[in-house]
Amino acid sequence: MLIRFVVSNFLSFAEETEFNMLTGSVRRKKDHEYHFGDLSLLKTAAIYGANGAGKSNLVKAIALLQKIVTTGEWNYFTDIQTFRLNPEYAEKPTSFEIEFVMEGKSYSYGLSVFQNIIAEEWLYLTHFGKEDEVVFNRTTSQEGETKIKVNDRYFQSAEDKFRVKLYEEELLPNDMPLIKQLAEAKQTFEEAKMVYKWFRLHLMVIVPSAKSSSMIDFFTVEHFMEFTNDFIKLLNTGISNLIIETHPIDDFFGENDKEEANRVRKAVLSQQKKQGVALRLTNNNFEELMAVQEGDGNVVIKRLIAKHDNKNGQSFDFLFTEESDGTKRLLELSPLFYTYWYFSFTIIIDEVGRSIHPYLLKKLLSKLIDNQETKGQLILVTHESHLLDQEIFRQDEIWFTEKNKDGATSLYPLSDFKIRYDLDIRKGYLNGRFGAIPFLADLNNLNWNDYAKEETGV
Repeated sequence: MLIRFVVSNFLSFAEETEFNMLTGSVRRKKDHEYHFGDLSLLKTAAIYGANGAGKSNLVKAIALLQKIVTTGEWNYFTDIQTFRLNPEYAEKPTSFEIEFVMEGKSYSYGLSVFQNIIAEEWLYLTHFGKEDEVVFNRTTSQEGETKIKVNDRYFQSAEDKFRVKLYEEELLPNDMPLIKQLAEAKQTFEEAKMVYKWFRLHLMVIVPSAKSSSMIDFFTVEHFMEFTNDFIKLLNTGISNLIIETHPIDDFFGENDKEEANRVRKAVLSQQKKQGVALRLTNNNFEELMAVQEGDGNVVIKRLIAKHDNKNGQSFDFLFTEESDGTKRLLELSPLFYTYWYFSFTIIIDEVGRSIHPYLLKKLLSKLIDNQETKGQLILVTHESHLLDQEIFRQDEIWFTEKNKDGATSLYPLSDFKIRYDLDIRKGYLNGRFGAIPFLADLNNLNWNDYAKEETGV
């Protein structure tokens, strides 16, 4: 569960800017909270703002930190772009810090990067805000000298101290994060392993261009198929039922493509011996397929089929690629909604409303958010003003982004404003009451007609 994320000197973020899932003083919708001792966290948040205000930059910052931690590769530092509207920031470090809950403990991990070198990296147990306990703190001087402070409980022998000394002097380049090294070390750095696990498995960041590379894997799970069929029938998509269709591999590829069938068969058998997983494919129609070895040893091809019924009750099969963009988007998001419902993961979706009708999206999210059995966190980045409804979200669950006079992004929750619980916040937002909307020049000053006369001579 995400507690907070802090970023500075990255893209449109200049000074330290914080987004958090901490509860405010809001008294409504108590079922929208998770409790960890004295710490209360929100289950959802929606982030609004004008184009170019920095909403997506927040998502990019979190996604970049996730890549750095999970890959352990320094080359992602080349993706760091400092705040460019003030030349002074070229001489300042870029920093990311994230605090979260994982399996009953709270952690704070962060790093500061300057000129592709990790100037500082740290990991703390925060004990839900009561006390910070260092796990490690790594610093690198301008001369390139690295110092690592590790919690004393990891120094059980002279060998332990020697290993940290090796990290300082030889094993750890100053452009490589320590967290992954400790997570994979033979010695049990339990906190580092848990942090790495959270970034790798419990944090899901979905950018607008992302395509699910394993969507069909979900649909082969019976419980997930039941979950998706339950809600897709109610959304007026025309789909009456979703099924997984199975074909023997030779029948699927046919007589004219035996070579491809043999290639896939060999790849599946080889991969399953190594990993025990299915092989995902994409055919010429960009349809996602699954090749898998069944219990009898034969390789089969699985594909997702949507059933549509006509007014006479006759059922017709449609491929996923034949569905509308909105329906495809809903099906692509369904694994995320399922995960949010059943697992304590943090899911961040940029442009959640893309291709989906506003009314449909509103009803679907209302159903998900109001479910008292939900176990995860869902953070939505959106322009969709129809979701600005206090019947869906609490005031502390709605955030706005806005550029200040220096061109830097600021973040603030709706709960910072003193408003009634029955206020039409959608109308207030569109009228600019909370900021975070585009400021347009007088469109009457555009000389489009003059341009047309020059081109046509009329």
